[in-house]
Amino acid sequence: MSVQGRVGRLTALAIATGTLVAAGSGVAGASAPAGTRQLTASGTGAALHLTINLPAAAAQVLGTSTIEQWISLTDGKVSTIGLPSAQTTAVLGKGTTPVLSDLLNKSTHAALGGQNEDTSSSPADALNQPGFTVQLLPLSSKVANPATTVKGSLAKSSSAIAHIAIGGLPLASLNAVTAPVQAVLGTALGTVHGTTDQATGSVTNAVDSALNALNGVTHDSSAPVSSAVQSQVNNAVSTLNGAVSGLSSTLTNLKADANLVSLDAVTSDSNIVRNGDAVTSTVGNTIKNLSVLNGLVKVSAITSEASATAGGKPGSAVASTNAPVFKVDVANGALTALLDQNGLNVGGTVGNQLPPAVQGAVNTALNTVNSTLNSAAGINVEMGKGATQTAPDGSSAVAKVAATRITIDPPALHGMVAGVATGAALLPAGTKFLTLELVSSEAVVANQLVPATPLQVAMPKSLPRTGGNLPLTGAVASLLVGAAMVVRRRRTTEQ
Repeated sequence: MSVQGRVGRLTALAIATGTLVAAGSGVAGASAPAGTRQLTASGTGAALHLTINLPAAAAQVLGTSTIEQWISLTDGKVSTIGLPSAQTTAVLGKGTTPVLSDLLNKSTHAALGGQNEDTSSSPADALNQPGFTVQLLPLSSKVANPATTVKGSLAKSSSAIAHIAIGGLPLASLNAVTAPVQAVLGTALGTVHGTTDQATGSVTNAVDSALNALNGVTHDSSAPVSSAVQSQVNNAVSTLNGAVSGLSSTLTNLKADANLVSLDAVTSDSNIVRNGDAVTSTVGNTIKNLSVLNGLVKVSAITSEASATAGGKPGSAVASTNAPVFKVDVANGALTALLDQNGLNVGGTVGNQLPPAVQGAVNTALNTVNSTLNSAAGINVEMGKGATQTAPDGSSAVAKVAATRITIDPPALHGMVAGVATGAALLPAGTKFLTLELVSSEAVVANQLVPATPLQVAMPKSLPRTGGNLPLTGAVASLLVGAAMVVRRRRTTEQ
């Protein structure tokens, strides 16, 4: 008996007994497909949410008692298992501020299957009028197919403003805000009486006492001080003198035409990138040169970043945050202070090699400066913290930075000076003068390989003896036809 005949018999027998199985559309015994990679990712960022409540005099000039404005927002999403497959948006601003909101009402939007790239440009000097100054930068949004782009950006957007200032009010109107702050600073600094060179303000009194103590270490000591101590003394003297001169400069500036708030380089960027199997979502926000009340409070830069990566394999998920920790220039740059949940902080030990008594005098002076600044500015800070979460199997990662909230609410605007009611409240209780919610970021990625499940159709173990057959289709029917042809050829050969 030929080999071909034997194969035909065995094939027919296998079909009859139901031991032959058709799997999918492939060849029996071939390896199954690896599967399908399912990806989803998102990234959202917001650089600034600003709220200003104005006294009546300033409100009349700007035409509103409340300014509320969001500036520089980005949002991107990609997915290989649903819609939208890829889309991203960049928003310049939204809010209810007269004039300003209309100008910032610009956005770009890109979506797969529609417009894959969108840009928007504006004149450099977009607005320059009493109350508002704005310089814009281009917006952009761009997407690519997450299923076919193996390496590169899938959804990217950018929103930025070069400069924005709110205020520039006539002096008479601005006085409604600055006059109470001027009074607090003026009282703290005091004046010099006659030829005594003795200042009467709490800040200058404290600084003078500390300077006298420092002079005693160097000038009145019986033996020369070491170079290390002399260096510490010089640093302390410079810091204390800077405190007084800086406060004086701020007081002078508040008497001139000034902005309520101004910012440079407000940006928000989000980008979702694929690199092979791994997907990364990154969101970053930056604000530079934040200035409130003409430099009473200055922040040189504040940034946040959230980044999440999921590779779909054990150990491949990574998430990180860069939460805001920043320093500020106080009193027109004369002092550098830490801005944290305790407000403006210019205290701390100055000159750790100084004698303890001198350290105490210097720190007392700095604490007085700190107290005066907080009393004049009414600063409260809620620091935005970062949080991350990753899956051990690499299937997901999340990174988030909450918004940092800075409230600047001089007690004098509510008729309170040094804890004493003056009866001249310009803002009602519970209404904050200025609130800044800064640089919130969130990045989320999910990545999973879903194995392919072969389609298996099993034959019945036996057919009814009556000769009836069950319906057979597709691969099973093809196998039957092939087996019948093999049997027929065998019979022809044997004859």
